Order: sequence, then C-alpha cells, then structure tokens
Amino acid sequence: MSVRRMWVVLCLTAVVAGPVSAGTRAPLPGRTYTWTFEADTLGQAPASTRVASGRWAVLEDSTQAGTRLLRQMDFEEGLGSHALQFLKPRVADQQTSVRYRIRSGGIDPSVGIAFQLDAKGKNGYLVRVSGRSQELIAHYLLNGKRRDIKMVPVEPPRPDEWHTLGVRRVGERLEVIYDGVVKMKLRDERFSAGNVGLWTEDDTVADFSGLAVTTL
Repeated sequence: MSVRRMWVVLCLTAVVAGPVSAGTRAPLPGRTYTWTFEADTLGQAPASTRVASGRWAVLEDSTQAGTRLLRQMDFEEGLGSHALQFLKPRVADQQTSVRYRIRSGGIDPSVGIAFQLDAKGKNGYLVRVSGRSQELIAHYLLNGKRRDIKMVPVEPPRPDEWHTLGVRRVGERLEVIYDGVVKMKLRDERFSAGNVGLWTEDDTVADFSGLAVTTL
C-alpha cells in the first residue's frame, strides 16, 4: 500500500503540499486538508487510516472518469456499524465536510462523519443521516458506545443520490450542515481535538468523496 497521501494546505493565497506528522500539535487556523485518494492503492483502504470494521476500499468512480472515491463495500452480520479513522491530522476548531451516496442498505441506510476522535477512535463525536428514522442525529462516543445529543428531521437519502454532510466546530459551539444548509446548532464541550473518520450503519454500502477538513 502506498504511504503517500496528497495533503493540500491552503493558507491565504499560498498552496503548500505535504504530510503532517503524527506527533505535531494541532495545525494553525486557515489550513485545509483534502483527500483525493490518487496516491492510494485501488481495492484497499487509504494509507494512514484505521479500519475499525467493514471493508473500505479506494475505487475508480465509474460515473466520473479520472476520479476516485472511497467505498464501504461490505458488512458483517450482527454488527451495527462500520467505521474508518484517518490518523492525520489532529485538529481542534474545524469545518469538515464529505460528499456521499448510498448504494444500498435495507436495515437503516445511514452514513456519518466522526470527528475529534481520540487515538483509538473510541471517544469523540459522530453526526449521521439515518434513512430509517429520517433524521439527522448528533452523538458523542464514549468508550466506543454511541450516545444521542440531538436530532432533527431530514428528507431521507435516495439510493445513488449524492448529498453533502458537514460539521463546524468552534469552541463548544457545533453546527451540523446538510446539503449546504445549517440543520442543527448545539453546544457540547466533552471533546476538543482529534481525528476525523467516516461511518456507516448496518448493511449500508456507501461511497464517499471530497472529504475536506479546514482548521478554524
């Protein structure tokens, strides 16, 4: 597997590319990290990630020539969720977003973004869209177990339809953004910095593209 990832760092009008070492402090405000998966091996999980469950693989996007995406393409019977954690960078205040489309899922077609995860991916936040309950739900994770914070109704995602899910975190203030619209505002101060990750529910098969994290 390739160990090189394309990190794009934007600071005002300057563009600098380069990896972020695991031991560094949280980056300064004004930097954006994007994942294109161009340097990753097809059919395998991206470099510098931890797969908690499921089978995550970088694939060519058959609907858009020359681009790649990340698919959660398998599930285990009896396992309620599948998660992948990006081990770099570790950020505090942030705006994070990802495009997704659900390919299939009969139990609860559901996807999410995890953020401010600890080193083992057991503690942090998770926001997800649930097709079964037709809600956008904010959780916190404690020792790997999910706890509800707040939920709001949303139109359930249709198969093969692209949507964008995002979060904005500044201090204790948190906003959840769906298709460019702020759907939820809340306050929570349990966690202050960590990694981002992606998540699916039950038998959901989903594609992810355009993952980006901007430090604030």
